[in-house]
Amino acid sequence: MGVAAAAATATAAHAQGAYPNRPVRLVVSQAAGGSSDTIARLWAEHAGKALGGTIVVENKPGAGGLIAAQNALSAPADGYTLLYGSVSLMVLNQFTYKPLPYNPEKDFTGVAMLTTVPIVLSANPATGIKTLKDLTEKAKAAPGKLNFASAGLGNSTHLAVELVNEALGISMTHIPYKGEADGVMATMGGQTELMGVVYGTALPHIKAKKLNALAVLSPQRAPELPDVPTLGELGVKGFDSLGWSAVVARAGTPADIVDKLNKATESFHKSPEVQAKLKTMGVIAVSGPASLVMETTVRDAKAWGPTLEKLNLSAK
Repeated sequence: MGVAAAAATATAAHAQGAYPNRPVRLVVSQAAGGSSDTIARLWAEHAGKALGGTIVVENKPGAGGLIAAQNALSAPADGYTLLYGSVSLMVLNQFTYKPLPYNPEKDFTGVAMLTTVPIVLSANPATGIKTLKDLTEKAKAAPGKLNFASAGLGNSTHLAVELVNEALGISMTHIPYKGEADGVMATMGGQTELMGVVYGTALPHIKAKKLNALAVLSPQRAPELPDVPTLGELGVKGFDSLGWSAVVARAGTPADIVDKLNKATESFHKSPEVQAKLKTMGVIAVSGPASLVMETTVRDAKAWGPTLEKLNLSAK
């Protein structure tokens, strides 16, 4: 469908009556049952009630989110098809899938920020690395000798540490594993020295003193790790977190519909049930105007782009 035809379709649909007058689709790039799916369904339930309508989650996993993104873009820009926009879809994919069949900044418009997931830079206690200063000194004394685990090539747990390497001017060797659990076990077992671990996964191991928390990649300190500084506090500027989620819509979606959806998201952020569930998942709710989504997308692509380009990652 051409741009003019799509715009005409969206305008016609918009004129049919108050939004929403039929179910809204939220396309999710992950399979049912995972953390992204859980957050998406919580948002759909609470935002749907606030709108006085129904939001239905449709799972379209595979191809690093490309299937979901293209599915959402195949529908009119009328607010009845939305996409659960993860940091992978909105930022990271453009550096790993070339050519990327969609342009995050031009093809989508932000609806609402939902959450951020801090990544905790963590070390095996046996290394003696307790602070970012310790890490910097050890890594500079023996470039490439320290190994860091990840949940896989190109995963946020990989890219987070590569970005830290770049920011600190150090070199560590990447050891990819088949998943986060395997990487964490390798780090605690001494096969690797460090890992950027998702907050909810890292927390029990840090409390059990099986991992040393060096810093958190988030705008603020993590609620249950109040003594662990952020990278920003330690002077490492330019990025906050590699894990965030949002709702986006196709570019050209009427502004009043975007505004309605953004306002409906307040019920998600204010719900005690949602807050309790997110806490158990180690996820932090993030609210703000619709414009914050694309501002974050542009900021992160600009901040991380040069380092990600240097990594020369290629996903098939």
